[in-house]
Amino acid sequence: MKFKASDVIEACRGRLLQGSPGQPVSGVAIDSREVKPGDLFVPFTGERTDGHLFIKQAAEQGASGAFHKLDREPDPALPEDFLLIGVEDTLDALQQLAAFYRRRFELPVVGITGSSGKTTTKDFIDGVLSAKFKVLKTTGNLNNEIGLPLTILQLEKDHQVAVLEMGMSAGGEIKTLCEIADPSIGVLTNIGEAHIELLGSIEAIAEAKGELLDYLGSGGVAALNGDDPRLLSLGKRFPGKAFYYGFNQGDIKGLQLSQRGEKSFFRARFPNNKEEWFESPLPGRESVSNALAALTVGYILELSLPEMQEGLKSSQSTAGRFQVLHNRHGTGIIDDSYNANPSSVRAALRLLSELGGEKTVAVLGDMLELGPGSREAHLSCGRYAAECGIGCLVTVGELASGFAEGARDAGLKAYTCEDHNQALDLLARMSLDENWFVLVKGSRGMKMEVIVRALAGEEGGEK
Repeated sequence: MKFKASDVIEACRGRLLQGSPGQPVSGVAIDSREVKPGDLFVPFTGERTDGHLFIKQAAEQGASGAFHKLDREPDPALPEDFLLIGVEDTLDALQQLAAFYRRRFELPVVGITGSSGKTTTKDFIDGVLSAKFKVLKTTGNLNNEIGLPLTILQLEKDHQVAVLEMGMSAGGEIKTLCEIADPSIGVLTNIGEAHIELLGSIEAIAEAKGELLDYLGSGGVAALNGDDPRLLSLGKRFPGKAFYYGFNQGDIKGLQLSQRGEKSFFRARFPNNKEEWFESPLPGRESVSNALAALTVGYILELSLPEMQEGLKSSQSTAGRFQVLHNRHGTGIIDDSYNANPSSVRAALRLLSELGGEKTVAVLGDMLELGPGSREAHLSCGRYAAECGIGCLVTVGELASGFAEGARDAGLKAYTCEDHNQALDLLARMSLDENWFVLVKGSRGMKMEVIVRALAGEEGGEK
């Protein structure tokens, strides 16, 4: 990223408070401790602190300048040549800068959203496309109104495709992300109950996710999960070109699926009637659905079948999403700890059952942001755990006790725990060996990765 201060001012309609219009900017940082020489520091104002208090520290770290809210007085201790660009809102300014920078590049941008499976799908799309292209992809959890602009500002002239995950918790957020990223291809994985507390209904969630299709319009291309009835409905109103993927119906259709250890093998048929076998590096039917989405994008961008085969096989998954680890006892630990909603919990329980049958333990933490339907959602998932035929259930948290209640009502052995330590003590008494699999999952606020790390141990944790 290379800008002059005058470019930044043009992009965000800012005002030069101090410094020179010709001053160079070579990067962006939002944490003063991570500033590199030449960075523009972006201070955010939150409930607990004000990022403007750290501008001086950013300057000492070598930052070339900073955004600065116009309703605050600059620190007089700042060097006179330190660049300050006055803006009404620093987050808006960051987003406007990223949108300005994005328009410097002519390349396909793939936007991915959905209630679950976004990150795995993003990883698979990156893997497939990397067999042919130089790809920029979202890393970690940088999929929101702050993370997506930061990702776009990592674009370099040799990138040929950008693969961007788009998260949301309220209506209008996907639209904002699209206005920054300007995607030409949209991928929707599914419509589920995630964030229903904030949006109010499944219909409202579908409308919010559908903002990606609205932005693409008649000139865009969409890859939609044909096994999701709500996406079939959204697709009917999409004026652009839609490709459907799935097992039940689709332009890119999964025909056969076999599980071999911790990998999945499946056959896929394409619109040209060609068929081929593929290897997914992650287990389970849901991971294959995500892989079909990646193959759909590969087909849209005209990759060959051998390129897609090799790319999918070599995909690297993000920590906390369906990763299978092994500890020193050989126990398989399914790390799906990053987040949870009813749809993703059911998917994870199905995978657990496929991998280990009755020699399995599901460790489930609270599902948050489910609103008035929260109790019934936990009960229902507990009953579903019993239907899957897993070995037993361990719950962590007050809401998660509903999992246990539903499971017991359906005949499954279940234990309730108040915290991580209690759950770990219980698991230690189970004497789990190499024949067992343990699923760990819960909403982000439950920090279930603590349990994953403890179970994996210092000697374990390798994929």
